[in-house]
Amino acid sequence: MNNPTHRISVRPPLWALALYLVLPFLAFPEIIFGGQTLYRTDISWIHYPGHIFMAAEWLAGRVPLWDPYRQGGVPMLAEPQIGVLYPLRALFLSNLSPSLELSLFILMHLTLAALFTFVLARSLGLSQSAATLAGLVFGFGGFLMAQVSNLNIMSAAAWLPLILWAVMQAIQRRSWLAGLLAGIPLALQIYTAHSQVVFYTLVIIAAYGLYRLSADFFLGAAEQRRNWRFAGHTGLLVTASIVCGLLLAAPQLLPSAEMLQFTLRSQNQGLDLLVENSLPPLMWLNLLLPGAFGNNVVGFKGGDPFQEVFIYAGFLPLLLATKGLLNHSRRDHRFFVGLLAGAALLALGGNTPLYEYIIQYLPGFDIFRIPARWLMAVNLALAVLAGLGLDALLEKGLSRRTLTIFVGVGLLFAAGLILGWFFRNDLLAWSELLSEPYRKLAAALFSKSFVPDPIYQQRLLLRWAFGLNTPAFLLLANLGVAALLGGLYATQHITGPVFARLTLLAVTLDLLLTGGTAINPVRPEERWQELSGGAKYVLERVGQARVFPLGVSSEDAAVHSLGQYFPSAYRVYSASGYSSPLKLARYETFLDEADPVQALQILGVRYLLTRGQMGADVAATYPLVHRDADSVVYENENWLPRAFVVHQALGAASPEEALAHFKLRKVDPRHTVILEAETPFPLPEKPSSTAASTAKIIRENSQVVEIEANLAAAGYVVLLDTFYPGWVATVDGQPAPIFRADYLGRAVFAPAGSHTIRFEYRPWSFRAGLGLAVGAMVVLGMTAFWSYRQKY
Repeated sequence: MNNPTHRISVRPPLWALALYLVLPFLAFPEIIFGGQTLYRTDISWIHYPGHIFMAAEWLAGRVPLWDPYRQGGVPMLAEPQIGVLYPLRALFLSNLSPSLELSLFILMHLTLAALFTFVLARSLGLSQSAATLAGLVFGFGGFLMAQVSNLNIMSAAAWLPLILWAVMQAIQRRSWLAGLLAGIPLALQIYTAHSQVVFYTLVIIAAYGLYRLSADFFLGAAEQRRNWRFAGHTGLLVTASIVCGLLLAAPQLLPSAEMLQFTLRSQNQGLDLLVENSLPPLMWLNLLLPGAFGNNVVGFKGGDPFQEVFIYAGFLPLLLATKGLLNHSRRDHRFFVGLLAGAALLALGGNTPLYEYIIQYLPGFDIFRIPARWLMAVNLALAVLAGLGLDALLEKGLSRRTLTIFVGVGLLFAAGLILGWFFRNDLLAWSELLSEPYRKLAAALFSKSFVPDPIYQQRLLLRWAFGLNTPAFLLLANLGVAALLGGLYATQHITGPVFARLTLLAVTLDLLLTGGTAINPVRPEERWQELSGGAKYVLERVGQARVFPLGVSSEDAAVHSLGQYFPSAYRVYSASGYSSPLKLARYETFLDEADPVQALQILGVRYLLTRGQMGADVAATYPLVHRDADSVVYENENWLPRAFVVHQALGAASPEEALAHFKLRKVDPRHTVILEAETPFPLPEKPSSTAASTAKIIRENSQVVEIEANLAAAGYVVLLDTFYPGWVATVDGQPAPIFRADYLGRAVFAPAGSHTIRFEYRPWSFRAGLGLAVGAMVVLGMTAFWSYRQKY
């Protein structure tokens, strides 16, 4: 039940390492050798433009703490999307094109996921061939391949096997140093900046700790059984791993936790949000027919986003995993069986009563939606169990009785597929009698699973196997390959090592046909520079004012019309930005409830950039200044500059009271500022002369804004950038309080005369996080030194 007494090397052989390095390039040849780029959803909306901005900040010598270009300014580090502190993002500081950097970053994490799974599997006692299989199944399986468009999910999930391995090592070695070192991969995962994957990982390693503690306490060796001290040591080691990881990642965690309280996500959205994008039970059919209901290349008809509900582990690994379920000869076998069952149940989300009666009340679970992301754990469990199954076959052989049963069942499947092919039109007609949503699913199944899509003839490698990745044809091929390999091995025509190598070859081809650009669409990389005429018009004229792109939710619209994160890439100030529950709640509330004209004034908008012409009422207020086939631009001729001076102020005792002023047009923000202050604020003075007060931004970068102001009388210098904790201000070098102004912005009181007002972003959360991380590193270093002294 335990590992062998001799220590197993977890270092992969050169042939396995070469396989893991080459396979990503074979899966995605178009984005490396074909001048193509991935572009779906978050890649276009967030990661391509966001990484351009992040790299520019690092190269300018600044930590990317703040992004002033989206939604009036947002905390870049705190927003868990890009992960600006993740060390492997150093790749984006190269001289390569951003598109190629993005592609290499993706391929690198697929390789890492496979390597980390190999290490985990070897530590469980699996042979090199079985561990290599496990690495293939997780590193190049359906979950990671489909989540390529959700780049931070994919990169975070890649670390799960290494984290689990490190925690296992800490428990096995009974070492405090190993426990603290296990926090390093956890911290690296946290720095990828996807809190949901991190939370799921914490649940998994906590579950493993409880499993190991219970297994040793009730079923362990004599010195472990009923030993409370031993059990307590196990629990403390797991806790030390988690705490060390959290402390090392505190520079990311504290700013993100600070931001969470100001976002829409901080508000409990109820059960409906939590079970959004639960895994439909029919999607388990993908385990046999990958892409049974389509994919992002040929079109997906499964209802939910394809990348969230796709799971495929390979046909042979699925068969081997069923064998692995019964292989009790390896340590921690029961944990992976339980992980498979538990994660599969959680992935179903609202399709079971579990979320309604239990899960929604558990701490942490009430924050995250899309339960289908538990497929990450399902894929990992299947990978490990497939490796266990392969080793079981290599150790015990394959009986002819088992082979006969498989061949019989396989023939039934094959007959069903062949009949489905011949009668697919009749089956499509029959599906019209079903109720929604089953009618659409049945129609998709019979059309997508049996008909090759000509788009694959455009792929560099897949065109040479055209039609084979059609789900029904692929299952037929897999059945044939499985029967052939099983027959040769059962009849001893091939040896165990040859059987293992041929299995790895078959699985590699299977995963190549069902991953990479088979399920991820690509386009020419020149698309990133395809700006609309309206966007070019705005970029040439907007200056320090803001643009408000409208109708830019699609990938193409975001690229062409400065949508989502693209204002950051072009360094143009925008009142819009990425639409997600991570938006600051005040921003969303203001857009929803404020008078539209007032909203555009407070946001400092000069141009409205749209994909099509708006109504006559808009044109009557904002003249149309540019129009072409792809874009229309309207100008707010009386826009508010980002910095200006006012000599009238009204107080508001609450956010609701402040917002009420902007639901109507009774207050002119050009002359009166609405201040939210818990204490009395200085009263401005009315100028005694006709001289105008002025304010001008004279210097700025992403974290500093300097304003030269000339006040005819004491008043407020207003900056129409987002009010947020961490911003500090000085007036002529002396600290000055920042008041929340006009619901969203900032204001500083200044006396009459000429002054230099400086706003600087210095968040305490980041500095405190750095302090905690340094402290954790000191403790880790001291523990390593103490361990070395004890050993030598």
